[in-house]
Amino acid sequence: MNGFRYGLQAVQSKGFKLALVSLFLAQLSLQAGLCQVPNPQTDKQKGQLDPNKLNKKPAYQPTGESLAKPPDNLKDKVNLDGVPEYTGKARFLNGLVYDRVGKQGANYVMTFNVKETKDQVKDWYQSVFQMYNWKINYKDQDSIMATNKDGNNCIVQIAEPVAGYSNKDERSSYTIRYQYAKAH
Repeated sequence: MNGFRYGLQAVQSKGFKLALVSLFLAQLSLQAGLCQVPNPQTDKQKGQLDPNKLNKKPAYQPTGESLAKPPDNLKDKVNLDGVPEYTGKARFLNGLVYDRVGKQGANYVMTFNVKETKDQVKDWYQSVFQMYNWKINYKDQDSIMATNKDGNNCIVQIAEPVAGYSNKDERSSYTIRYQYAKAH
């Protein structure tokens, strides 16, 4: 108990109180440095973003150029300029149309299951693009990409029948993506 009283008396002395206060302030300074409390003066110098200067507009609001809205569902296939309707046995599954973005026009995406093979579908579209004077920019075993004289782009991707939609007679599927170069 004598040691406890001696310690208590020492704590109450002015010199020891000053030492405790100094130790406490030093600990606070160290914690502030480790926690990196935001400081607007020094953060600007470190290249930090100033949250008061950030664009606070919601993403869906125009910021100078038209932004795309969510696509609309297509209930049936649509005719595309310069690409005739597939002449094989095709069944429309689903489709989307994206509104124009900036100076570009609408973008159509349609998917079909077909009774023909993947090679037959690819050969048909390759012949159509050549017949209608489209420039074939790319082709491989599963896709063809072409551009017409107006700058419209068309991509045909060929695959196995779409699962969940196919019936026993369907041997492949294709998705056609058509991007109009200009809004019309």
